[in-house]
Amino acid sequence: MILAVDAGNTRIKWGLHDGNSWQSKGWLAITDVAGLGDAWKGLAAPERIVVSNVAGSQVVRQIEDACKGWPVRIQWAVAVESQCGVRNGYETPSQLGSDRWAALIAARAIAPEGCVVINAGTAMTVDALTADGVFLGGLIVPGLATMLRALTESTAAIEAGDGHYRDLPQNTSDAVYSGALSAMVGAVWHMNALLAGEIKRAPTCLLSGGDAQVLLPLLSGRARMVDNLVLDGLIRIALG
Repeated sequence: MILAVDAGNTRIKWGLHDGNSWQSKGWLAITDVAGLGDAWKGLAAPERIVVSNVAGSQVVRQIEDACKGWPVRIQWAVAVESQCGVRNGYETPSQLGSDRWAALIAARAIAPEGCVVINAGTAMTVDALTADGVFLGGLIVPGLATMLRALTESTAAIEAGDGHYRDLPQNTSDAVYSGALSAMVGAVWHMNALLAGEIKRAPTCLLSGGDAQVLLPLLSGRARMVDNLVLDGLIRIALG
């Protein structure tokens, strides 16, 4: 069994994989990380543990504490120059987030024809991957909740509200919500157009993360959701 752990800014997600398929999955709010050991008490003992952490050193310690009962060394995922058929185009490969790297590795197996890899969480990353497995680069923009919070906290005339997406919003709540979503969609289509110029075809868009569901209807064409690309990529890294 392989325990894959994706520690992000908002949630810690995990899955137990037998080498062929997922046996169980779960998640915990990052604010509840102290309870991780209790959440894992019912898991079968893993033979390997692979972790992507972008949530800071405190979370590293909490994950290490939660794993103490298993005599297994933790494999901390880091971006490298080349792995699992993906070549890293970052100027300094190690500076790429381990979550983005794992998602790219998963995407390479799912869409080998080339794709835009979108992970829409607290921040949204939009990464371009060619048919040759080259990560060309990508964007980081605020996620939906982050963008909405920034607007309401930084302006006196805009208050938080329950907005809905509208093509032509006619109230402020809808205008704020629709504007934030449209900005995210614009980042995706911008990267889509750039990658299409590189691979000479319309690329697939792979969507993952908490905001994927609300983005999907606005990305007509070759967009599809994939449940937690990061966990999938971590398993591929572990199986190497």
